[in-house]
Amino acid sequence: MTYFIELTLLTDPEISPYFLWSKLYTQLHLAFVEHKDAQEQVPYGVSFPQYRAEQKGEKSFVILGSKLRIFAVTEAELVALNLAQWLQRLEDYVHVSRIKAVPDDKPIRHVCVSRDRAKPFNVARNAAYAARRGISEAAAQQHFGDSSRLKPLPFIMLKSLTNGQEFSLKIDQKPADEARQGRFGSYGLSHTSTVPHW
Repeated sequence: MTYFIELTLLTDPEISPYFLWSKLYTQLHLAFVEHKDAQEQVPYGVSFPQYRAEQKGEKSFVILGSKLRIFAVTEAELVALNLAQWLQRLEDYVHVSRIKAVPDDKPIRHVCVSRDRAKPFNVARNAAYAARRGISEAAAQQHFGDSSRLKPLPFIMLKSLTNGQEFSLKIDQKPADEARQGRFGSYGLSHTSTVPHW
């Protein structure tokens, strides 16, 4: 990943940043879908440069910040994305930078930005699963995993374009030991491929 575009949410006292993230990410997803290959993968990866953990009293949480970077291997791939078309209705709320090369004068690390699908403990779900399988509720809980290990991750509320259901796109961004080339899903996320971070 050698080129990027940086998007910045512009503050507006009348519009929630969560609402803007939802609108922006819906449009990005649509733009990415236009570039899927036969394996349903895209050449674009994203990162959140202001992604950070914060602590308020006893509560710890992670925030996305107000910036998003879209990466590609070539400048031509970012030109083909045609963000101006996809973000036209958001131009008063989102600043889009020009295409830039990843800086070579800054220390570059790499991050893996992925979707977290862990589900919290749900008594009704576990009981129904146990009844269907003829197993104990403890075994059902073990099947679904330990919800006490759920991380307080930031998320973007989106609406499925196939069934209209709302869902939260939980985003986990963590450091990687090394750069790993690869493709990304239609949200610009991957459990294995990395993007530069500075």
